[in-house]
Amino acid sequence: MSTRLSLALIVCLLTQTVLTQPKYGVVEAAGIRLEGAFWSGSKSGGRISQQDTLVFPGLLKKEALEAGNPLATYAAMIDLEPQYQQSKIFAGVYPEIRFNFEEFLGSPLAGVQAMSLPMYHRKTPSVETPIPESYEPESALKAIEREARKTRLVVFGEEHHLPQTRSLYESLLRVLWRQGYRYLAAETFTDKVMRPDFKYPDYQSGYYSLDPVFASAVRVAKEMGYRLITYDTKERGPSGDSSFCDRTQAENIKARTFDLDPQAKVFIIAGRGHASEETAQDGWTPMASVLKRLTGIDPLTVYAPSMSQRLTAEEEDQLYRFATSRGLVKQPTIFVSRDGGRLLGSSSFDAYIFWPRIKIRDGRPDWMRQTLGRKRARIPLRLWGGRGMRLVQAFREGDRASAIPVDQVIIAESSDLKVLMLPAGRYWLRTIDRDSKAIAEAHLNVR
Repeated sequence: MSTRLSLALIVCLLTQTVLTQPKYGVVEAAGIRLEGAFWSGSKSGGRISQQDTLVFPGLLKKEALEAGNPLATYAAMIDLEPQYQQSKIFAGVYPEIRFNFEEFLGSPLAGVQAMSLPMYHRKTPSVETPIPESYEPESALKAIEREARKTRLVVFGEEHHLPQTRSLYESLLRVLWRQGYRYLAAETFTDKVMRPDFKYPDYQSGYYSLDPVFASAVRVAKEMGYRLITYDTKERGPSGDSSFCDRTQAENIKARTFDLDPQAKVFIIAGRGHASEETAQDGWTPMASVLKRLTGIDPLTVYAPSMSQRLTAEEEDQLYRFATSRGLVKQPTIFVSRDGGRLLGSSSFDAYIFWPRIKIRDGRPDWMRQTLGRKRARIPLRLWGGRGMRLVQAFREGDRASAIPVDQVIIAESSDLKVLMLPAGRYWLRTIDRDSKAIAEAHLNVR
């Protein structure tokens, strides 16, 4: 595994593991150790170690976060940013967590900015690489629908920092349901989603499902009747065993699906390279490669991170630059060969998904309308009250404030002119500030 990939996986492990601990936990990676002995019962989440008095950034204002106010955590991060930047423990982790929360809070390009962090940043030659002449663009949804019929296992490698890569989930869930897929397994899920009383995602259901786009897809899956499967592990394997986590993930999926239902059809959402079917050069065996061996099922693996927009052209894949500069990517796209129907992918993934470049309107990305099918909803005038940074949230009627909202956006001044992006339905809306003060509420019917 490359150093950059190793660091990215470490940050992912830290984020998911620490935030799912109710009070105590142990994480060891990159020399970082968080133990119960270092924690206190403070409302901000506790202080860790005598050498660094900062809290893990995602644990700031933890009680307010779990009650439904991610703005409280984000605002506290910004206040303490200089200290985090100087911290020996958290300097490398802090920027990624900050961008995560900006993504959750509706910032349209925060994820694209995150992809320029050192652990993800890459430079490519300035030339473009042509798509092979025998390949033509096809709707990614249609291509996956066709190929999913040939297997019982679909593995989707998402980019944690790009909510756009989750914009296909709701449509995919409906398409796969018609083909008999009944299980949805996601790397981010906590055990809570498997409980009989689970109704909708909240702030204890999984870290990346704090993204309203992800949470809405989980809600759709639950309402359709999918069985939700948790498969990640907090266990630590033997020292030097880089594949322990992925092996355990694959074993968990098999035990909770195919072992109980030999004819099961399973849709898996995995982070980045965990969706690879191929063993890495250093011997790392990604989850999908292990599951393929354990089940004997050749999965359909689709990879979302690579063929997407970056801050600068030099950071983008050469195939992506070629395809987008020639107008070949008007929707989420997979390139398919005319002579045999092969998908454009690699030895690790069956297909790359190419994502349209992002356009911003009223402070929101256009893929929320074009791919998710959401509608622009003006924020009612009464919700613009208050001062400073505030958060407008839209919940389905009947949901508690601790649910992940269907959409949310930060506002500062009435001149922001931001809108909410919502599917048809009835909603209750609220504006809150960083201190969880409820400024105003309203109701909205989107047709």
